[in-house]
Amino acid sequence: MIHVLLVDGQQLFTEAIDSLLRTEEDIKVIGRASTGREAMQVIAENEPDIILIDIHMPTVDGIRMTVQIKDHYPHIKVIILTSFEDKDLIVTGMVAGADGFLLKNMTSKSLIDAIRNANDNQVVISGEAAKILADKITEIKYDKSDILNRKLAHREVGLTDREVDVAALLMEKKMNKTIAQKLYLSEGTVKNYISSIYDKLELRDRKEVIAYLRSMFSEYYH
Repeated sequence: MIHVLLVDGQQLFTEAIDSLLRTEEDIKVIGRASTGREAMQVIAENEPDIILIDIHMPTVDGIRMTVQIKDHYPHIKVIILTSFEDKDLIVTGMVAGADGFLLKNMTSKSLIDAIRNANDNQVVISGEAAKILADKITEIKYDKSDILNRKLAHREVGLTDREVDVAALLMEKKMNKTIAQKLYLSEGTVKNYISSIYDKLELRDRKEVIAYLRSMFSEYYH
């Protein structure tokens, strides 16, 4: 049985999805929530397998909710729903750790299939969202993170992709809070990444790390 939690500020929508899913023998809705706080309470009391969450939630949006859920319950699958074909939101949602991104104009069968596929550890993206994501990827050119990753590799420094993202912002002298906001991470997670970067670079403090990273971009930093 696949246990599902519905999180959406529009009660009419969650009621409609609830009614739809109740017709499936292998899917059970274990709760509905209209705010992030309500959702976290339901999750703590009865962990679902799948969470369907609207990206435009009141107070805390669906992307930040996804980060919170994944920080505390990484095994729970999160599928983000939206009514708008927003390229940046789709990419950001996937980067935040979502297991799927679906547009609300999908068919009932598509939604049910997506829930089952996500439960089988597949990333689920609706046709329209998949095309938007593919188009967005083709627009991406090498940014400073990519260049930094290559330069570090030449020096045989092995940072993870996420550590490289943090290092690139650290190089710009961004504070931990700003780094956390830009990468949709908690400040505690950012601190852990920075500590790991210190260890791998064998440096002692933030000033030394920034100087080391900037030395590889002498054309930008004099």
